[in-house]
Amino acid sequence: MNIGLFKGVWSINFATGPLTQPGNTLENLGSIEIGTGNNGASAPFLSDTDYEVKTGFALLDTSGGVILSSDSGPLLSLVGEQLRWHGLYEGQELNINIALAMIFRKDEEDRGGHPYVFGCTVYGDPDQVGVWGGSGSGGNF
Repeated sequence: MNIGLFKGVWSINFATGPLTQPGNTLENLGSIEIGTGNNGASAPFLSDTDYEVKTGFALLDTSGGVILSSDSGPLLSLVGEQLRWHGLYEGQELNINIALAMIFRKDEEDRGGHPYVFGCTVYGDPDQVGVWGGSGSGGNF
């Protein structure tokens, strides 16, 4: 998998799960930046110790404010064909897994392939799983 395919700003189109329930910080989740160099989303690199491809990220609310970024914890790691992150959020363990897929459309005005990301979060209790999907300015296939 090419890390460059994940790099960009992805608008979150839908989200479910414990982090998006009313009253929680992530209820207004607007986008995720991956490897852009902005908002703590540092550019991809090969780590010196475990030789994994790593990159920074930032979860942004609908007004562009940073909810969570890799400045405050570990970076995303490319593991197989997914980006993975494990750290703390508001004192509880949070896991983020992000996959990328190509969506093909036949519409005359929007024909062709479009990259989409699909995320899964596990927060605190392992049964508290949320899913989300996004589209945006990701790398080219």
